[in-house]
Amino acid sequence: MKVAAGCSFFARVREEAEKIAPDLRWTLSAADGSWSESPEDCDLVVLAGDAYTGAFVQTVMQLPAIRWAHTEDTGTDGLFYDTMRARGVTVTHSPGANAAEVAEFAIGCMLWSAKRLGELRDNQRAHRWQLLALDSLSDKTILVVGLGAIGTRVVALAKAFGMRVLGIRRSSAVVADIDEQGTLTDLPRFLPAADFVVLALPFTEENRGLIGKSTLALMKKTATLINVARGSLVDVAALQEALRAGRLRQACLDVLPTEPWPAGDDLWDVPRLLLTPHNAWSSPLYLPRVAQLWLENLRRYVRGEELLHKIV
Repeated sequence: MKVAAGCSFFARVREEAEKIAPDLRWTLSAADGSWSESPEDCDLVVLAGDAYTGAFVQTVMQLPAIRWAHTEDTGTDGLFYDTMRARGVTVTHSPGANAAEVAEFAIGCMLWSAKRLGELRDNQRAHRWQLLALDSLSDKTILVVGLGAIGTRVVALAKAFGMRVLGIRRSSAVVADIDEQGTLTDLPRFLPAADFVVLALPFTEENRGLIGKSTLALMKKTATLINVARGSLVDVAALQEALRAGRLRQACLDVLPTEPWPAGDDLWDVPRLLLTPHNAWSSPLYLPRVAQLWLENLRRYVRGEELLHKIV
């Protein structure tokens, strides 16, 4: 077996991986795009850490012998995953590896909105001493759309703040700590009740533009939208219009349909909008969790057992 991976991932897992599979060989991608040796005969790929680059993806998509690809991602939409699936390659991902951090980020965005932290910062920069009326979270309602590892973590944190929690997921399986749960067909009914709407669901073509002109019109003018899922879930033009017209209190977008977002676009200057560069996942704990998931699957792969977190 030969693995195509990044240098940082290799350094983290090498010792334990060689105990599991003594004959394991590696070809490593460097920061400058060079390889320690040709990856042409690699049958395993790890898309994680410093290998999470466009150059790495473009190279490994062309490799003829790949049998198993593992990714640090939770979501698995995009050309790389489509290509792997079309070729019959087994793909595993890392659900939950960044759930704590992304959920914390979503709660941070809620506090930014409720406590008017952006305005307070602006006042500081202007040397302006001005008391502002601040909101509480404990009397508010949150709608969490998508109840996977991230969404359920958001639910638990929201409950710790004493919030009323609405939740939406594909299945009807009940999730703990939710006051009322439904499916996407219930979205129009739930949106008018929510003070905060957190998107934490996977992207599919069916939910492209899920939050658009019609759904934004159902939301409270005092509501805040937070997207920590996929950029294409939100119609950015419709959101921009709603914010400029005062039909929505605030929005926080950690993901956008195009990344990086064009520097010259006027979305950057929309009032009451917080844009962050797909940064919510970031944590020193993330890569170690991904590494442990991969090592467990390597054990299973060597033994011929079913791999965890396979996608279809």
